[in-house]
Amino acid sequence: MPCLACQKNINKFDYKNARELSQFLNQELEIKSGKRNRLCKKHQRRVSQAIKIAKELALLPTSQKQIRKTAANL
Repeated sequence: MPCLACQKNINKFDYKNARELSQFLNQELEIKSGKRNRLCKKHQRRVSQAIKIAKELALLPTSQKQIRKTAANL
């Protein structure tokens, strides 16, 4: 079975698109496995690299505490 990214011809995942990348994270904000994401090894590697860059630039939260703090400030 081909992966979802291969079917849609997605070759690059943008680290600035946090909404798209957040679907590849679980409740604990960890990167889901390739089987759960239904991605091949190539696309799983690209997604994980984009997520790591987004977390370093604080575009994605790195822990549940960050989510609670931002929700409390709203």
